[in-house]
Amino acid sequence: MRNRLSRLWPIMILLFVFVISGCSKSGEKDSGTVTGDAAVVQEAVSDLSSGQSEPEVKAENNKRTDIVASVDGKVLKKSELENNVKERMRILKDQIPADKRKEFQQNLSRQLTESFIIRTLLENEIDKRKITANSDEIVKTMNNIKASLPPEKKMDDFLKENRITQEDIIFAVRAEKFKNMVVGKKAKPTQKEISKFYSDNKENLFTEPESVHVRHILVALGKDEDDKVQAEKKEKIESLRNQLLNGGNFVELAAKNSDCPSKEVGGDLNFLRRGQTVKAFEDAAFSQEKNAIGPVVKTEFGYHIIQVLDKRPSKKVALEDVKDRISNHLEQAKQVEVFNAVLNDLKEKAKIEIY
Repeated sequence: MRNRLSRLWPIMILLFVFVISGCSKSGEKDSGTVTGDAAVVQEAVSDLSSGQSEPEVKAENNKRTDIVASVDGKVLKKSELENNVKERMRILKDQIPADKRKEFQQNLSRQLTESFIIRTLLENEIDKRKITANSDEIVKTMNNIKASLPPEKKMDDFLKENRITQEDIIFAVRAEKFKNMVVGKKAKPTQKEISKFYSDNKENLFTEPESVHVRHILVALGKDEDDKVQAEKKEKIESLRNQLLNGGNFVELAAKNSDCPSKEVGGDLNFLRRGQTVKAFEDAAFSQEKNAIGPVVKTEFGYHIIQVLDKRPSKKVALEDVKDRISNHLEQAKQVEVFNAVLNDLKEKAKIEIY
């Protein structure tokens, strides 16, 4: 998990800080589109605009009607923001209910403005610290981004869709180095913290519920079938059950007669926990003796013959078995917390104007 997280940082940084690049005083940089893991970083900094001192606000005047925000002299133009919002709305319009679009658009505009502020703060601080990126680091980051994408997503398509340039990749490398510099060992949880998290969450997170290994044969019932057809199917399932009771091969009978896709594997449904299937099926499966051929069970899907192959009682997962997972989880949470605090500090020190 830790390796996975370290691979994801560059792509998270890319997707977040390039939500809207803004422009330098010349206004030449274009904006990008946000997908995927951007939400992770956005969550890490989403509270920067709440519970903190407000940035300096200037009233709009005739000379600055085209500017939405500025950070230490770098501006986000109104036209840039509007174009970015329109592009995002075009992509997402089918996913947003008509009565929610206005509210969504307003929230999106605020988020993109905040993203511009945060990206600019990061750029300025990274430049101030003279953090650079070499060719090996750039190649490694490209490989990590590629490894973080879904198998069907090509790297070139990802970069094109999000309008990510080589310059953006270089900045992602520098931003990750900055993150590592400011977070350092501060995010490493102690053994005491790991033990406390385990103790506090033992019942909810570290208990394996009771489960049963089940296979079944299904004779499906249609919604509009009359009593005669249902009676014929009930007779069929009872006949199959009798064959099993008399030594019939469950796998072969399931393959030839079951209407469930599991017939391809002899009706095997593997281990099931409570809540994973309909109640009638669940009650039968969890009450049957191991290896017994149970009575015919009727559910909304049809008639079932159920056999329980194995049972696993509920048990607690030992701390030793999950301590690495807990450590990674806590480390990730602390990284977000520390990085968020750094961004807050940068924000307080910068000259930020919202028009």
